[in-house]
Amino acid sequence: MVTRNSGKNKKPSNTRFQSFLFVWIAAVVSILSFVPAIPKLIPAGTQLRFSMTTLIVIQILSSVTVAAIFAAAGAILAPRIGFRACLAGVSIKKRAFWAILKRPFFYGAPIGFAGAVIAYFVSPDFIDYLNRYPFPTRLLGGLTEEVIVRWGFMTMITWALWRILQHGTGIPKESLIWFGVFLSQILFAAGHIPNLINFGITNPIRPVMTIFVISLPWGWLFWRYGLESAFIAHASFHAWVAFFVAVKL
Repeated sequence: MVTRNSGKNKKPSNTRFQSFLFVWIAAVVSILSFVPAIPKLIPAGTQLRFSMTTLIVIQILSSVTVAAIFAAAGAILAPRIGFRACLAGVSIKKRAFWAILKRPFFYGAPIGFAGAVIAYFVSPDFIDYLNRYPFPTRLLGGLTEEVIVRWGFMTMITWALWRILQHGTGIPKESLIWFGVFLSQILFAAGHIPNLINFGITNPIRPVMTIFVISLPWGWLFWRYGLESAFIAHASFHAWVAFFVAVKL
């Protein structure tokens, strides 16, 4: 006998945990892809206090911990304001698996391509900076950035504004979400400055502005179509940049 409340048996806490686990595992895979790039992030002539192996282990553990914090924050707050990770809690055995990703891919892949075109022709310094990373790092490394910036910062900013300005009632106004998109985007673009300088780019203004412009739609994708759409746009961007460089467009 099926009761009327049978569809509500799944506790919200279980859903939040599944969201956390899905997002955190994606971030961990991304972090591991950075291992070959870590030695290249250290400026030449730097005296290391630890061996390179120890440094890599420390970097991985700290990154995994930070990713867990942001993955948990997003898992708790995102459902309250309508943000989501579409695949969280969905069994990979379901035939609808691709159906869930179809729309995120349809919007994310072209936006990633458009960003690659803009970056390739507008900011050669930025392209040169990207080429110093191994391709697997570039392709998968963006997952961690999306977890921290979109799933984490953008969600927290939007949720805080919603709680303060709307007293946590209704759904967030679009103006509040756009503020979250822009503010998290500023943090995302500015966060690249140290690495740009480490790679010898003495005037990082153009690369930073390029990063801001090309990845601004990724926040919109996350808002409208889920975190996977931002994942796809980010990976698509790096794949197309690598292709343009390879064919010397």
